[in-house]
Amino acid sequence: MTKTFDIHDAGGHLRTYGRPRARTLLTGIAVMLQIVLCASAARAQNFGDWSPAVSIDPNRQLVNTLVNDGCPIEAPDGLTLFFASNRREDLSPPNTFLDIWVAYRASEDAPWSEIERLPGPVNTVANEFCPTPLPGNRLMFVSTRRSPCSGTNNPDIYITQHHPVRGWLEPEPLCGVNSTFEEFSPSFVDADGVTMLYFSSNRAGLHKIYVSVMQEDGTWGTPSPVAELNQEGAVDARPNVRKDGLEIVFDSTRGDPANPDIFTSTRASLSQPWSTPRRLGANVNSATAAESRPSLSRDGTRLYFGSTRANVNGGVMADIFVSTRPGPGNSQP
Repeated sequence: MTKTFDIHDAGGHLRTYGRPRARTLLTGIAVMLQIVLCASAARAQNFGDWSPAVSIDPNRQLVNTLVNDGCPIEAPDGLTLFFASNRREDLSPPNTFLDIWVAYRASEDAPWSEIERLPGPVNTVANEFCPTPLPGNRLMFVSTRRSPCSGTNNPDIYITQHHPVRGWLEPEPLCGVNSTFEEFSPSFVDADGVTMLYFSSNRAGLHKIYVSVMQEDGTWGTPSPVAELNQEGAVDARPNVRKDGLEIVFDSTRGDPANPDIFTSTRASLSQPWSTPRRLGANVNSATAAESRPSLSRDGTRLYFGSTRANVNGGVMADIFVSTRPGPGNSQP
C-alpha cells in the first residue's frame, strides 16, 4: 500500500501526493490513528525557552572575525559547523565575495577549535553561501557562479557530495527548483515518507518562502509559496526547518524594514498549515541590529544565526551567535 501525503499549496488547499490508499480502513481506526499522530506531534513540540544568545566563540577570533561571518548551520553530527565568510585564510584584507568555511569541535560541549575553507569545486571566485549539510556527506549551498539552469549569475541552489577518494564532487544545480531570480537558504526535510525542500526566492518580487515536494520519480515538484509564512510587503527569507518538519525559523523584515528579525512557526503535523509566525524575543533578537539566516540543530536544542550586533571582537560586521533551549524530556539547555 503506497502512502499518500497531503500538503497545503499556496492557496491553503490540500494537495495529495502518491497513489490513493485502498478505501478499506474503518473510520474509527483512522480517527484513532490521527489522535496518536497528533499526540506524538505535541510531544515533539515540548521545548523550553531560548536562552540569551552568545557569541559562538567569545573572546576569540576563530569563527567570528572582524569581517562578515554568517549563514551558520550545524552538520548532522553536531561536531561540524558550516558558515559563510568573506575572510581570507591569512586574515589579510577581506575578499569581495563569500566563501563557505567549516569549523570543528571534539564534542557538543567543547569549543570550536579547527577551521578551514572548503576547496573547489565548492568555492569559486563567485559568492558561495547558505550551506546546508545533509546526511551522507552531502551539501547543498547557494552560489552566484554561472548557472546552467538560467544562464544567469543570480544565486542558485546546488548540491554536491564528499567522496572518500575524489573529495568534493562537481556541484549540480537544482534546475527544477532554481529560477532566473534569486534562491536562498535550502532546507531539506525528509520526514514521514515525504521529502520537501524549503527555500526563499524573489521570483515574485520580494523574497518569500517556497516549498517543493519531491515526486515519486525523484524530481522536485513545482515550488509553491507558503502563504501562511509570507507577509505582504515584507522580506521573508532564509528558512530552516527542524528535522521532523514541525518547526521553522526564518528572518523577516515585518515590523522593521531596516533590521530583519528571526521569526518562528510550528505545526502539529506535516499535513497541517503552519501557525501564524511570531517574532522570537529579546534573548534572540536585538533591538537595533539585523538578525539573519537562523538554523536549528537536528535535535532542535541549538539555534544559530548571524547578527550585526556589537560583539567582543568590535566593529559592526556580522558575527555568528547561538542560543540554546531544553529539549523534550530535558530540564537543562
